[in-house]
Amino acid sequence: MKKLTFILLAFLIMAMIVAKISANVVKDSGREIKYDSVEHKTTLIMDKAKTFLDEGKGDKAEAAYITVITDFPTSPAAETALRSLADYNEGKGDLKTAVNYYRRLIKDFPHITDLTDIRKKIDLFNMEMIKSTLKPADSAEHVVVSGDTLYDLAKKFNTTVNLIKKTNDLKTDVLQIGQKLKISTARFSVKVDKAKNVMELKRDGELFKTYVVATGRDNSTPVGVFKVTDKMVQPVWTKPGVGMVMPDSEDYELGARWIPISAEGYGIHGTNDESSIGAQTTAGCVRMYNSDVIELYDIIPVGTEVEIIDSALEVVPSVGGEDKNSGENDGDNT
Repeated sequence: MKKLTFILLAFLIMAMIVAKISANVVKDSGREIKYDSVEHKTTLIMDKAKTFLDEGKGDKAEAAYITVITDFPTSPAAETALRSLADYNEGKGDLKTAVNYYRRLIKDFPHITDLTDIRKKIDLFNMEMIKSTLKPADSAEHVVVSGDTLYDLAKKFNTTVNLIKKTNDLKTDVLQIGQKLKISTARFSVKVDKAKNVMELKRDGELFKTYVVATGRDNSTPVGVFKVTDKMVQPVWTKPGVGMVMPDSEDYELGARWIPISAEGYGIHGTNDESSIGAQTTAGCVRMYNSDVIELYDIIPVGTEVEIIDSALEVVPSVGGEDKNSGENDGDNT
């Protein structure tokens, strides 16, 4: 009897131990699945995408990456997938799609450490697309006929002579009858935030390129929506207290280009002091690096909208460029 009781007690103890171990395994297993399910799933998909790339099956790899960013948009794997999609499309020459994925990367993961580098890459790709011989949705093909000039074509399509030349790799202004030209039909606009000293060049409402600029000290840059009224290459400048200043003078402050806007006396221009860029140091104008203002000059036509805001004050800009304070200047703001 005692022996039987001992055997039953031993069996009961063993059963309890097994039950506890089983329960812990189930509990631990459940916790593992709950904790690692997203990571596990995304890892499997990302590994599969890499295998597809190694096998030369780019379309299948792209589909796998899209699955990750669609089903797990906030996961670390989604960031990697967006980068991979941008790199893949860059590799096959589809810069437009690469830019779209880089833009989504910035939008979905705004705190990435290489944000500045990604923005520079977007800017670079956008400029490359402008020069591309491919025909994007925002361009037209024109066959040159007798009497065509670059000036007339630029006016007809609301673009610039220099942009037509860059896009078609033209070395001269001479056109040949029957020559095919790719001409931009995009609508460019400019937005300046004087609180951040940043200019955004937009194409058809979408960010195209970002520039660092200088704006007016003592909040002197006008806020509003204006228009480009003219474009000049190093015009003679009238400096307050000095008089007429020639472009080759050390006192000349307009730099390589002068782009006046509809706020009288104000405009966008280059500089003879590039160390001033990025601060509020001008007499009210928007100042750019010379290389940047030349690039902008070549892209935007007369009539381009220029919006200036002050994000620090959240000022609602006036429409039409009728700023009450802007009319008091004499065209000498730099």
